[in-house]
Amino acid sequence: MRLDRRSLFVAATAMAASGGRASAAEHDTKPFKAIAKGTHPSARNVRGKIVYVGDEKNERGREWFSYSYRKDGQITLRAYCEMDDIQVERDVTLTMDSKFRPLDCFVRLSVGGKFLGTGLIRVSETEAVCDVFNTTFGQVTQTVKLPSPALRLGAHPLANDCLQLTSYDHSRPEKIQTNNSVGLSSSPLLDGASGPMIGMSTTSTVEYVGPEKITTPAGTFDAHHYRFPVSGGGTPHPSGNPRSEDIWCTHPNYVFVRAEVRGYLRNKTGYGSYELTEFSEG
Repeated sequence: MRLDRRSLFVAATAMAASGGRASAAEHDTKPFKAIAKGTHPSARNVRGKIVYVGDEKNERGREWFSYSYRKDGQITLRAYCEMDDIQVERDVTLTMDSKFRPLDCFVRLSVGGKFLGTGLIRVSETEAVCDVFNTTFGQVTQTVKLPSPALRLGAHPLANDCLQLTSYDHSRPEKIQTNNSVGLSSSPLLDGASGPMIGMSTTSTVEYVGPEKITTPAGTFDAHHYRFPVSGGGTPHPSGNPRSEDIWCTHPNYVFVRAEVRGYLRNKTGYGSYELTEFSEG
């Protein structure tokens, strides 16, 4: 069928005369043709939603996340976080290699309903570079030399917290392990509401509690329970409760299932829980 300007004009006039409604005959009613198996650029996709709950069982925030597992082995986490009680919003896109080691990460922050900053972190074997714009200090490029390749990057979504566990060595007999390896972060604050700028640590301590079957609104999962031990660093919570975090995730993909924190939140006890409420994969 040949279309020229006159044909398009006549068709548009007819559409306008009919109130903008096209008849069923003008639409292709055939179902769409699904893409052939194996031709999609991603090998697999996972999606989920996490609800943040305070010490009085009130919903205080939520997080939507997804993972794309690509055929070349790279993994991309995308997460959008809303925290109602502290008025923080965060967008994160973190890409890793097949062993969950960071390659690049984009972070965008809003605090108090206003844009705060945005940054792109790129990681090589020897350095991490962050191109950042922040409403307080403007536009800068930060370069951090790495003593060894970074094994993890914490950008503060709950889904991202599970990825801090990937360097735990399950072949070793001890349950509590201190790993002397490089880890990066996008903010030193507990809520991640600064920068984004690169922070670096060279040790991390994790306890493996054991396998547990966990049921959440999203279903029942064969999860693995980890604990970040009590931390005495920083300003203590007004309640006096020490800081700790328990987290449950799947293996071998480290998908978030549940978490509990103590001594962290800005409420009476510092306690909060987080649950996977929606989950799909394909």
